[in-house]
Amino acid sequence: MKGNVSAILSADWHIRSDRPVCRTDDYMKAQMNKLQFIYNLSLQHLCPIIVAGDFGHRPVWGDKLLNWFMDFDFYKAKVVTIAGQHDLPNHRLDKWEEAGLGVLSKSMANFRVMTNDFNYDDKIQIHEFPYGKKIQGFTESARKINVALVHQMVIKSQDEKLWFDQKADHAKRLLRKFPCYDLIVSGDNHQSFTVEHEGRLLVNAGSLMRMSANQIDHKPSVYLWYAEDNTVKRVYLPIEEDVIDRSHIDIAKKRDGRIDSFVNRLNEAYDIDFNFEKNLEEFFTKNKVNDKTKEKIWESLECQ
Repeated sequence: MKGNVSAILSADWHIRSDRPVCRTDDYMKAQMNKLQFIYNLSLQHLCPIIVAGDFGHRPVWGDKLLNWFMDFDFYKAKVVTIAGQHDLPNHRLDKWEEAGLGVLSKSMANFRVMTNDFNYDDKIQIHEFPYGKKIQGFTESARKINVALVHQMVIKSQDEKLWFDQKADHAKRLLRKFPCYDLIVSGDNHQSFTVEHEGRLLVNAGSLMRMSANQIDHKPSVYLWYAEDNTVKRVYLPIEEDVIDRSHIDIAKKRDGRIDSFVNRLNEAYDIDFNFEKNLEEFFTKNKVNDKTKEKIWESLECQ
């Protein structure tokens, strides 16, 4: 690894005020500990924090959560993010300014939501592909190093699907398809992995928090990126042991065999609330559903 750290790579923070059903600890405190750790890391290396979408868990944060986050204030560190589906009202990219991300971008000087390509310095250019905007290549770039910041489901390999009939790009396929990018930073898949192909990298940092019982073995982390030789170093975030509870899953299995079948089919890739959204997205992909109908469905879910 050569030179200084150019950026801290992360994804899927899912900032929220409610406690996931599987957690038994003070979840707000656990989130704050992670934020403080990443913030200190940024100050130590004098580099920005890059988040590949799903910064918040829901589009509308509410005043209490917004104030909690802004009171922390990354005033000495720059945060750069794109919108994930959890950040968008009705999953509509054109509505991001009406959501929590919009408030943060207007209220915090060092908080940037990318809506176009961003020139990090005279050598590095970041290309933005938020939820709803598929990654694509380019023909010209004034920068020597090009980074794609993407929020779309990417799996480590074609043999490692999260559920048996999942439709998703795998990392090496994206690296082969888009040789114009030296680095692809992806979000949406809550697992952590890196894949290298011909000196180019894809980094899927995984989720900041353990939000479902199946993540009991997940080790939340960020990646330090060294642009000079395009390498990364994984840094594990602080966690507490024995704060994940599976009893709600065990009760559900006993109560309803159909839930058991459903969870087994998905290999417990996500908790029930995540499964439903992923299945909806998969349904929309496989079937011709018009945009107006999809918008009504997402809107009704957000009102629950």
